Amino acid sequence: MGWPARRHTLYTRRKQWRTITSGLPSAFISAEIRDLPIKQGGTGVIKVKTIPNVTLNGLLVDHALHFFPMEDGTQVALQGVHALLPAGVYPLRLEATLPDGSKQSFEQFILIVSGNYPEEVIPGIDPTFIDPAVTEPELQQLIQITLPSNPIKYWNGDFISPAIAYAESTYFTSRYGNRRTYIGQGTEMQISGFHTGLDFGGGDGLPITAPAAGQVVFAGPLTVRGNATIIDHGWGVYSGFWHQSQINVQVGQVVQQNEVIGLVGGTGRVTGAHLHWELWVNGIQVDPLDWLILTYP
Repeated sequence: MGWPARRHTLYTRRKQWRTITSGLPSAFISAEIRDLPIKQGGTGVIKVKTIPNVTLNGLLVDHALHFFPMEDGTQVALQGVHALLPAGVYPLRLEATLPDGSKQSFEQFILIVSGNYPEEVIPGIDPTFIDPAVTEPELQQLIQITLPSNPIKYWNGDFISPAIAYAESTYFTSRYGNRRTYIGQGTEMQISGFHTGLDFGGGDGLPITAPAAGQVVFAGPLTVRGNATIIDHGWGVYSGFWHQSQINVQVGQVVQQNEVIGLVGGTGRVTGAHLHWELWVNGIQVDPLDWLILTYP
């Protein structure tokens, strides 16, 4: 699942900074976005090279981009695309602020395509778990936790499965993006949305491991998500682990890739014990499976 990795160069100009050879403004040397077209729930990777001492910002769809420096002098921004964003053409805008305070900007439209996600109906849910008075404040809490873009990048290289410790006995029970309708038991109450993460099968007490290094920013009980842990991997990337039977880490702790952070459980809104892994990229939940297939950035 996921689109094959390929690069799309927006424009490239020669490195004689004062000689414009394309549509890019003079502050830009090159700009590219990876993996076009981006699917619903995908992660955009925007890489830009500029002349020295330029500050970058920008916009993808309707989200402000946060750029971070790479070792080769390129600046990179990672941005998730919402799973429910209608397929279509959307703007990518780049803006460079020069040392004298002047600004130069560039805009390109990019294609967002359908993720072709299936429909699911899940009946018999405790109405408490689908009551907007409960679900909405919890979602807003998560948004606030995952809002900061930490300039420290903790991870290095590829992400690995958080269920790798028991991979031989597990499987995906539900994938990211599936359109879901939850129906309250004994009521006419129902809510619609999408599956915000990747579910791994498995029983109570199996180990959950960190898919990449990071710092724990939340560890505690939530109503819908049960016992939960959130790890900040840096650069606006966060992992969430829901429904645990046990949490083995605390807020402020730095964890390493493959370190045990908790145990699989069935707390919160579940139909059975499993691990739900969620990945947020600059404020948007994206498909975690992409991060197991591709290297970011």
